[in-house]
Amino acid sequence: MKKLAIIITALAALAACSGKRLTEDDVRAVMGSVEASVKRHDANSLVAHFAPNAMIMVSMPGTSGLSRMSVGEYKTMLEGLWKVQLHSSYEVSNREVALSSNGRSATARDIAKEVVLLPGERMESLSKQKAEIALVDGVPRIISLTSEVESLTATPTTAKN
Repeated sequence: MKKLAIIITALAALAACSGKRLTEDDVRAVMGSVEASVKRHDANSLVAHFAPNAMIMVSMPGTSGLSRMSVGEYKTMLEGLWKVQLHSSYEVSNREVALSSNGRSATARDIAKEVVLLPGERMESLSKQKAEIALVDGVPRIISLTSEVESLTATPTTAKN
């Protein structure tokens, strides 16, 4: 009888875990938190929303293919850029969320506009972003992020005397 109770408890726990589904609100909350982390230049908070083995892919105008990075490489790149920035702005628009039919994953797409002031240069980019989000140990995490930079303009700045 004790074995039967253990089996029933295990099956109930499995059913409860397998019944968890992503919602659009879950996805929007993750993406909103990622956006806020970027605006605060908080790399630790940002990468906390990624699965440990997530892949980040970026394409730039004038290059062929996608540049691939691990979560750690992405964090290092952002921290390096944020250290030399004088000012930046990051705005996201046109966010669309599509949930999978099984409720275990979703795709979020949006447009990101970023303006970065570096020593001697102002850079502005417009990117199409696509994040794949899945339940990882029951928690919504980004498993893949693709950013296709559609336009990138760099304008020299001059120091004011």
